[in-house]
Amino acid sequence: MSESLRPQERIRKQSDFARIYKSGGRYRGRYFNLVFLSNDLNYSRMAAVASKKVGNAVKRNKVKRWMRAMFRRNKGLLNASSDLIMIAKPGMPDSNWNEILDEYMKAVQFLNKKTRAV
Repeated sequence: MSESLRPQERIRKQSDFARIYKSGGRYRGRYFNLVFLSNDLNYSRMAAVASKKVGNAVKRNKVKRWMRAMFRRNKGLLNASSDLIMIAKPGMPDSNWNEILDEYMKAVQFLNKKTRAV
């Protein structure tokens, strides 16, 4: 599986964001929240969100790079194709990459259980 993040694997439309926020399930982690909804595509899509509460522009961009990297490196672990919105929490920029990656793996396990049950 390719580790690239193709343009079609990003969520960009406001209508997609609204649909996912309204109908999606949630995972609340220590460093980020995850909103997820299964899709009818053959691939998963994601969006990274970091508000000004996270920090200045440098910290927000760093956090969004981390979230995109976690998704693209581990997208093969998702059982079903889903739309994911990862929302950074304020403590994320000051955290360790390995801790955040462990939290993401827990979120993927949670997501796989939820999508299998549906």
